[in-house]
Amino acid sequence: MNKMHLSMTNKKNVAKRYKNQFFRLFALLLSLATFSCNDDEIDNNGNQIEEGKDLYAIFYRVNTPDGRLHYTTLVNDLMTAEVDPSKAIETAGNARFFAPESEGYFTIGDPADYSLTRYDITEDNEIWEGQKFSMANEGVTDLQNRNIFLSETKAYYIDYTQGQIIVWNPEEMVITKSFDLPEQLRDGYQGYWTAMPFDEFQIVGNRLYIPVGWLNWDNETYLDKTGLAIVDIENDAMISYSEDDRCPMAVMPAIMENGDAYYGTSYYLPFATPSREKEDCGCILKVEAGADGFDQDYDPNYMDQIDGYRVGISLGKSPKENHGYVRVLDTDKLAWSPELDGRDYYGLSWFTYEINLPEQTVVGKTDLPYAGSYVGSPYFIDGQNYGSIQNEDGNSTIINYAPDGSYTEGITLPGSLMGIQKVR
Repeated sequence: MNKMHLSMTNKKNVAKRYKNQFFRLFALLLSLATFSCNDDEIDNNGNQIEEGKDLYAIFYRVNTPDGRLHYTTLVNDLMTAEVDPSKAIETAGNARFFAPESEGYFTIGDPADYSLTRYDITEDNEIWEGQKFSMANEGVTDLQNRNIFLSETKAYYIDYTQGQIIVWNPEEMVITKSFDLPEQLRDGYQGYWTAMPFDEFQIVGNRLYIPVGWLNWDNETYLDKTGLAIVDIENDAMISYSEDDRCPMAVMPAIMENGDAYYGTSYYLPFATPSREKEDCGCILKVEAGADGFDQDYDPNYMDQIDGYRVGISLGKSPKENHGYVRVLDTDKLAWSPELDGRDYYGLSWFTYEINLPEQTVVGKTDLPYAGSYVGSPYFIDGQNYGSIQNEDGNSTIINYAPDGSYTEGITLPGSLMGIQKVR
């Protein structure tokens, strides 16, 4: 019978434990004897985990009257398995999930103390809570989904609250250093909150690209430009910073196979009332692989290609090479108006259009159902593209895209999909 355990003590570097089979067996037997009736033991049988097969971690969010809850669970198949929140690791608040592909562990960020905890997965599908560290002493006051695994021993956490990058070691679970980003990437710059990508970042050679936009939540205004910081990931230092005033808040990435990246308008832009005073909205900036800034020859405007609609925001990569998805507001369903609340534009009022990004040519409306304003790039795992669709009840269904953009429905989640990774 497979069990998911949360240990009562830190287990340092489970990879080392695998090298010593006797120690591993002893630890396993001890845990079964000691914790078999403990409240911290989580039975994972409801998820029908089988040994020796591929293993995926799913991270999803459930909104409750008392706030947000996040769940992390393991499955063998993203299309046919079932999930049960009672069989998962639960974290309250705006928790975060970071995991490298097929490394046998994941980390969960806890907003209660701004900590990251490592969870190692044994060969027989047990989860062991490992070491943790807090970023509170680095000044972090809010966790965001901005982590990059660079190697087995080096990762970046991009902290907007202090405008810094925290360098940490996933193997030892310790912070090794931090260094400052330009002041424009720090929360509170000229009174504005900073918007940056979530989850996906453009890396070419030793260069990490971080676009940034600005929004003031209190007076509902924005800065009509986008910044771009370039970081040297080998030397942990800044290379350059520049700005482009052709497209505001262009921070939603679609990264191509050749390293080029395209950045669409943030789905937060509708919270700025002046954006809804304009008839047209929506643009895309390009950064060529290895470039020193935004491509000034790339035309950022595309909405004039879509008859009858003038508002397009967000951007994500589509399953088709060199193509992306943008959200286009169905103004017959929801008006683009400064009289409405910015939160109204989170709802399922958006079409999804496909666009050929290098050619800046709109292909047409997809068959995807109405969606919210956010569109993320698919999770690319084992040559397959996965995403999700959401219904009016707030439940999500994982989908597997075909190369032509059609899709097959898989697991249904009691909430919003926030992350997927193959962990073994």
